[in-house]
Amino acid sequence: MDVIDKKTFFGFAFLDFLFWAYFAAFIGYISTYMLACGMKSSVLSIVLAVYMACCFAGAFFWGGQCDKRRTNKKVFLFEFTTAVILALIVYFMADKNIWVSAVIYPVFGFFAAPLGSNLDSWMLRSFDRSASVYGRARAIGSLGYAVVMLVCGQLINRIGYIVIPISSIIVACGVITLAVFMKEKEYSAVQASAEKVRTADLLKIRPYIFMIAVVFLTGLAAAPINNLKIIILQSVGGDVSLLGVDAFIGVCVQAVFLFISGSLRRIPRYFRLLLSTTCCLAMLALTNFAVAPFMIIIGTVANNVSYGILIPTMREITESSVTGALKNRAHSLSDAMFGSFAGVIALTYSGFLMDTFGPRSAAFLGMCIMAVPIAMTLFAMLKPAKKA
Repeated sequence: MDVIDKKTFFGFAFLDFLFWAYFAAFIGYISTYMLACGMKSSVLSIVLAVYMACCFAGAFFWGGQCDKRRTNKKVFLFEFTTAVILALIVYFMADKNIWVSAVIYPVFGFFAAPLGSNLDSWMLRSFDRSASVYGRARAIGSLGYAVVMLVCGQLINRIGYIVIPISSIIVACGVITLAVFMKEKEYSAVQASAEKVRTADLLKIRPYIFMIAVVFLTGLAAAPINNLKIIILQSVGGDVSLLGVDAFIGVCVQAVFLFISGSLRRIPRYFRLLLSTTCCLAMLALTNFAVAPFMIIIGTVANNVSYGILIPTMREITESSVTGALKNRAHSLSDAMFGSFAGVIALTYSGFLMDTFGPRSAAFLGMCIMAVPIAMTLFAMLKPAKKA
């Protein structure tokens, strides 16, 4: 490990653990709960599309606020606290008036979705931009998600969905408490000049834009499966407890790849992008041909290998090609393109597609989409002169 204060490393690693544990406790199961409260999958798909649109808007807004105010910590605390309050409203209104929850959930996304990018940027600054140290801390965060998904899935199956708010509140208190005590390094002189640059300047950075295109198309293909996983599992005989098992196994594998991301940097970045896109294609193929839950779980493992390779590569390309004054916005944009923007487009049609042609149809369409980023990365590997 690079020379980083152990207290700083373990503090951020545990903060990331709790942060992703919160996402598992609430976001991991709230869609399933809304379906249980009577929402149709086609309606949920539209709600999630609006949610993703708000996430995308939030990525620009909150990333800009971090750059403008020269702080990740203060913005993170405000965002997270507001998101927790909105999440509780979403849960407790769902069985009373599902439409109120449907309206508030996207507002929650505006505050919640950019938090991961914010925390990653905070960690990277604290770790002196060390990719290997970041990868190890981020791997511990993934384990938090995996453990809580497994535990909550089993508890919900036995006790009921009241597990969602109870576990969310417990973990959220830990996140807020630890975030308050974690220190934040001052922004560098380059980062402090954020007001002198525009977000549109990112469009001029060729390696960054290439990466954005690849992650967007990958996200577009995977979004229906990732966001409507319970429908996929139920179509082959699974239930909510298997949703937790599926996430636990997959994210544990993801954590391994995040942990070794420093070593993986020896592999050329475009080859890593090719590996990531190929693993995503494997997930879609397994989902399309699944006849039992174990095939969905194997697909989830492949998808998490993809994500475990993709995230550190995204961070590396951004850190190496984007000026310090735009780094927060650049990290937020890359995450938003993979998750929320791709999700906005995919979820506007995927619910209808699943209701009309069955769950496998979304996976088949995703396989077709994945041909494009795979071809792009192959072309980039064969044209080394095009690299940054």
